[in-house]
Amino acid sequence: MSTDATRKYPVFPPFTEWVDAFALLGGWDGKGPLPGIRVEELIEDDAFVVHAELPGLDPARDIDVKVEGGTLTIHAERHPDRREKQRSEFRYGALARAIRLPQGADADDITAVYEDGMLTVRVGLVAVPQKVRHIPIERRG
Repeated sequence: MSTDATRKYPVFPPFTEWVDAFALLGGWDGKGPLPGIRVEELIEDDAFVVHAELPGLDPARDIDVKVEGGTLTIHAERHPDRREKQRSEFRYGALARAIRLPQGADADDITAVYEDGMLTVRVGLVAVPQKVRHIPIERRG
């Protein structure tokens, strides 16, 4: 008697998910220097789009977006409330995420919009001509 039992999902998540989870926690103790920002990257029409979860922040004061050397960097800082707290599970401090831009990204065509706790960064893409180069083969012997 045989059974054809197949798993839809692996027993353990892929290694990359472990690394991402570790970065989001800021280390094993959850108190690392710069915990990660959860992002979603996609290509829409002629733009590379990044959605970043940053709830409860003031974009004018707390969020900085920059591009340098083909890398988009999002830096945010969550400041603690000045009221007396009995208990808090909120995390305060700096958050950062660096995202490598795809080939053809136009560093002069970037917009950022913050709405309902979500930062959306759109980077224009320009067509990159694909050069095909044929390599001659040298015959020896």
